[in-house]
Amino acid sequence: MSKNRIFHMVTSFMAENFRSIDGSVKLSLEASTSIKDTENEGFTTLGGLRVLNAIAFFGANSSGKSNLFKAVRRMRSMIIHSVRLNDNEELPYDPYLLSDKIPRPTRFEMSFIDGADKYTYGFSYTSVRIEEEWLIAKFPKRSLKTLLKRTADNIDIDSQNFEEGQAIKDGTIPLNGNRLFLSLSAQLGGEISKRIIEWFRTRLNVISGLRDSDFSRFTKEMLHTRADYKDDILDFLGNMDVGFREVTTEQEPIDEKLLKGFPVEIIATLKEHPPIVAYSKHNKLNEEGEIVGDVTFDIDDRESDGTRKLFNLAGPIVEALKLGRSLFVDEMDAQLHPLLSWQIVKLFNCPGTNPLGAQLVFTTHNTNLLSKKLLRRDQVVFVEKTAKSRYATRLTPMLDIKLENGAKPRTDSNYEKNYLEGKYGAIPYFRSDFEGCEEN
Repeated sequence: MSKNRIFHMVTSFMAENFRSIDGSVKLSLEASTSIKDTENEGFTTLGGLRVLNAIAFFGANSSGKSNLFKAVRRMRSMIIHSVRLNDNEELPYDPYLLSDKIPRPTRFEMSFIDGADKYTYGFSYTSVRIEEEWLIAKFPKRSLKTLLKRTADNIDIDSQNFEEGQAIKDGTIPLNGNRLFLSLSAQLGGEISKRIIEWFRTRLNVISGLRDSDFSRFTKEMLHTRADYKDDILDFLGNMDVGFREVTTEQEPIDEKLLKGFPVEIIATLKEHPPIVAYSKHNKLNEEGEIVGDVTFDIDDRESDGTRKLFNLAGPIVEALKLGRSLFVDEMDAQLHPLLSWQIVKLFNCPGTNPLGAQLVFTTHNTNLLSKKLLRRDQVVFVEKTAKSRYATRLTPMLDIKLENGAKPRTDSNYEKNYLEGKYGAIPYFRSDFEGCEEN
């Protein structure tokens, strides 16, 4: 890769004791060096490290796929919003409940690359306080450094490499029990702390494909205000064969008389992000199939659910590819044709369309994507809950699967067929009295 390019990639994420997650589960985005599933697709090489550009999660309903994504979102939200917490304000503690274990903290940890530096940052917490917090850094040509190690009773910092935390450690500036050390340090101007919080704020995005209207406004704003994004969004939509290649936008006026009595926060949001209507332009044809004019549709009113879903996704996808961001999408392909989902994954896997190492991590029920033509074996993770795991969410990368004969899945295997036959687990299992008609 070019030395002039700057990369910002997730290399791993860990969660413990959160919703359906009981023990520690870890997602690794480091590509395996022991397989040769594709030559130069599906990963970005950074020095001696290969980092995956896409990972797909497969599993039955209620297996906990969404909870892993909620864990990423929760960690990001806590880091960004810790600055707003008042003393003694409760933290969003949502532990695993199907266990008789003594209540314990929730833990999150993420490792990531930010330019030339590598960081691992994590914390554990209950509803009332931060129990632990740690920050480890690897700077170029230097050994691994533990910059911060916080427990409920003590704070240690590397005073040489993390001098910005000294005043907090010494107690000169008090740290509330429910506040993240990094948040306070950033507020005080700490450069490393500000950089890490900014990474979580701008380089990591978590969205739900089932609630795509949440980011509809984002796509419309990009089209309306950012000429540098508009062409890329229109190219994306045109290549997806949605039936139109041109979109116009119009900002709706706000009648301030109607806002009287609304909360101040809502009024401020509406003024900062006024409503925008997007119109698709379609060709009008005569009986001979010749173009004789055009007609515009209000996308929200006249386009199909699938087209609206693809339109809404366009903004976050294009932004991730243009800026090299990490995009987590739960239920990405809901309402999308399988071939559209395939093309979206290809955009992230191919170096030509993804030169900055953007990452797409997504959940899906689309087994057509389980193909060696699209995904490497280290890009597939199966998610399930079983009685053996006390119905807690468990992650099993395809490379860790062992078949009945003791072998691992081979590149010449039919991944989709094997998965649907239950050879990889992570599928629904039906009671014998719920099978319906007997098979011949």
